[in-house]
Amino acid sequence: MPETSTTRTSTAAWWGRRTLPAGQHGRWSIGPLDLWLQHGEQEWQLVLERPRESADATLAIDVPCSDAFPASAMDRLRFAGSPAGSEPELRVALADRAMVSRPQDPFYVPSQGEVTLYLSTPAWVQLYLGSARVQEFPVYTPSDTWFGPSTVNGELCYATRTQARLDIADVPVRPHRVVTPLTIANRADDALFLERVNLPVPRLPIYADEHHRLWTPAVRMEREEDREMAEMEIDSGPPGLAVGARRIAEPREPGGRHLMVRAFSALFQ
Repeated sequence: MPETSTTRTSTAAWWGRRTLPAGQHGRWSIGPLDLWLQHGEQEWQLVLERPRESADATLAIDVPCSDAFPASAMDRLRFAGSPAGSEPELRVALADRAMVSRPQDPFYVPSQGEVTLYLSTPAWVQLYLGSARVQEFPVYTPSDTWFGPSTVNGELCYATRTQARLDIADVPVRPHRVVTPLTIANRADDALFLERVNLPVPRLPIYADEHHRLWTPAVRMEREEDREMAEMEIDSGPPGLAVGARRIAEPREPGGRHLMVRAFSALFQ
């Protein structure tokens, strides 16, 4: 059922359908993002503002909102022609490119060793009016980075503002970030120097736990003799830490749970 509410709590779910009658507007504050949506008589207007830092954990949902709708925003988007009775819905997605994360301090994984990192990557927001997706955007815009052994052999990725923690207790709870438990197993004869790791997030679904924290399935990467490549396996369900989790978003790129990825080597940055 759609919701009409004013919510200011760190445990709210910012996604889902909400009722917004004609002549009213709403505001969703999700981390650094303020999303304003106004329902006019014949059109919808969307304004995005990012007044806070990307690490901000703000969550406030004001639908309908009594504060004035931004009058002079430069990036106002207008949508006309939606069917009568359309209700706005926000959905969660992951990035459309792989994400490259750095551990807080680079370290070695010895031969035959393994370690689990907790990667936190930014969410994308998809706006639906009725059944039609009309826009999508990141909660904040991550920087571009190149991942590969040369300028012609590799891929364009996003660089995340995460520190790849070794303990989930050290990962801040933020409503706009999605946590992936990543286990790296080094099966090669030499030590693996882990400076950056490349996570193909378009292949991952999203879960929300009972406190509305966002997760992907656990991922395992096994490195054999080739330093660059790893065999990647995606779990079939939510991680065990995600108590009461339910699946809320499908992968952008559907496919099998097993793939080979260029995971560790990145000479060009």
